[in-house]
Amino acid sequence: MPPATPSERCLTVSDLAVGFAARGGTILALEDISFHVDAGETLSLLGESGSGKSVSAQAIMALLPDTAVVSSGTVRFDGKDLLALPRRETRRLCGTEMGMVFQDPLTALNPVFTVGDQIAELFRVRQGLGRRAAREAAADVIDTVGIPDARRRLGNYPHQFSGGMRQRLVIAMAIALKPRLLIADEPTTALDVTVQAQIMDLLGRLQREHNMAMLLITHDLGVVADVTDRVAVMYSGRIVETGDVRRVYDRPGHPYTRGLLASVPATAGGGKHQPLATIGGLPPNPQRRPQGCTFHPRCPFAQDICRTERPPMVDLGNGHGATCHFAREMVADDRLFA
Repeated sequence: MPPATPSERCLTVSDLAVGFAARGGTILALEDISFHVDAGETLSLLGESGSGKSVSAQAIMALLPDTAVVSSGTVRFDGKDLLALPRRETRRLCGTEMGMVFQDPLTALNPVFTVGDQIAELFRVRQGLGRRAAREAAADVIDTVGIPDARRRLGNYPHQFSGGMRQRLVIAMAIALKPRLLIADEPTTALDVTVQAQIMDLLGRLQREHNMAMLLITHDLGVVADVTDRVAVMYSGRIVETGDVRRVYDRPGHPYTRGLLASVPATAGGGKHQPLATIGGLPPNPQRRPQGCTFHPRCPFAQDICRTERPPMVDLGNGHGATCHFAREMVADDRLFA
């Protein structure tokens, strides 16, 4: 994909830092987070639980809890800094120009209202449609996401749908008003493999049809490889590597990314299983992050400088970067990729 012009850039997050108030001070959840998403592009935020992926999405969508403190940074959408807008204006944009697919459809859907009522309400409140027109629009969008017999099923409640169908309903609500940006937070969690593939195919089709920018939040490296243009790898509240997904997967410049890729189960020729690689240790306590590189206690390549100096984002060319003192050596050493 060629570089985007300013008019094509949909979302730009710059130097974002978010903490949570707690006894004894503020616990930093995000630090110096910067990324962008262009129209028609998919960027994945990849990382293990607790890395800060979902907090990033919550900051964009104005869904942070009251205990959250945004200490620095900007979130620009359509030229406007969402963090500086009145909350009412931010919520308006989040309901029309930006949509979000939540990972648990049962909590995203109201169990006491029919799905038809819930989706039709979007059209009544946001577009001023009458009841009949809003219900027709709801049926159309349910049909768009592949739910059979859409008009009849408008009268069903969320519990009357399977897990995969409920996720399709959440997607329908997110794309109903044709947003320019779609944020999908672990959209295939708790779904079986076949349904996961169907949901990701659906998101890809809808993105192409509407030229949406999509921010995909996931810990699934396979999903990232299949649907993503660029990836930002997160660890302990920071982005440690970013770039075109093929470049990052083929030549990771950060040991954490390399460890994630090595941990994907694989089989050798003849069906012989190889030992499962793991990343030793545990992510750091956010209240007591280590000095220097936060990954150094778990890194097999750590040197003295890693324990004392925080690494900068090293430019590896063509939009690929990694926060490792030895990123260039990592990428250049063929022995690491044998």
